[in-house]
Amino acid sequence: MVSEADIKLALDDLKSQKSPNYTATAKKYNVDRNTLSRRYKGICMSNHDAHSAYQKLLPDAQEEVILGYINDLSDRGMPPTPQILENLVIEIVKQPIGRNWITRFCQRYRNEIKSVYLRSIDQARKAADNSAHFAQFYQTV
Repeated sequence: MVSEADIKLALDDLKSQKSPNYTATAKKYNVDRNTLSRRYKGICMSNHDAHSAYQKLLPDAQEEVILGYINDLSDRGMPPTPQILENLVIEIVKQPIGRNWITRFCQRYRNEIKSVYLRSIDQARKAADNSAHFAQFYQTV
């Protein structure tokens, strides 16, 4: 199985060539020649890129911008709630979003989100400790 990293290296090599030699580059990086030529010409894309472009509500680039906005608001002491995030996304896409979109977004970026209100709490820890919420409240006040 060919890794996505190998294909990216091969594509970078092709871009640096004056006249692209698909066969030699495919052999050098051990990738399929047809896949390499289709990717280079823009006829097809990786599964991850296709999923981002055609199946997700927002492309990865827009999700990264929203994540940056969430973290910026959190750094300023105004962490957004799920309702604020939902309103923001609806303004961007100009259509209603699914009822689980916010949860899936927060799950995808759980390690990068700074907002305490968007991070899910483990049910086992919920009753034991909510010190992050208290600390966030007192820092804001």
